[in-house]
Amino acid sequence: MSTALPPLPDVVRDEPALEALLSRPSAADVAFAKTLTGDVVVLGAGGKMGPSLARRVRRSCDAAGVKRRVLAVARFSETGLAEALAREGVEPIACDLLDPVQVARLPKAENVLFLAGRKFGSSGRPDLTWAQNVVVPSIVAPHFAASRIVVFSSGNVYPLVAPGAAGSTEETPPDPVGEYAQTCVGRERVFEHSSRERGTACLFFRLFYAVDLRYGT
Repeated sequence: MSTALPPLPDVVRDEPALEALLSRPSAADVAFAKTLTGDVVVLGAGGKMGPSLARRVRRSCDAAGVKRRVLAVARFSETGLAEALAREGVEPIACDLLDPVQVARLPKAENVLFLAGRKFGSSGRPDLTWAQNVVVPSIVAPHFAASRIVVFSSGNVYPLVAPGAAGSTEETPPDPVGEYAQTCVGRERVFEHSSRERGTACLFFRLFYAVDLRYGT
């Protein structure tokens, strides 16, 4: 089976078409879904990437012919999002991840995609940024200690480099600039501690966001 991505269309005419494209599983997604054991929880499923990713996981499992629950956890402040996900076979669960009582009620799952975090508006509420990016992991990590967790992090943990220099690599030590970047390192360190102390399997997935058609860039 080929693992190449399907060809992109020449034109993406509107946001529904973009969402359909972003949530369309590749052959590699489907092949991996066939090997996956256990259900999947997407934490922070109400943000920029969360809905698309939850749908993509659901569609990958369906295409693979495997029965897996896909649960989307968020506050769901966007009207209609929870209902839209439910119609597509994703189970929405409303939860404030800063509340330990609510987190304790979340179903356990073998696979966790951790997307929860605060980026936009960080400079206006640095206290909330620290709470969302560092305190939330300290609440979530013990609850899902037996899970395999992919932690969505940020390339902002790396130091700045000169414009003409080569970029950072995974071997470059973190040297965060500014409070947002510092909280990203904090998030990683909390999950790292859980991995070392509880044996939780964690992978840090550091991303840079450059373009997104929904932003007109």
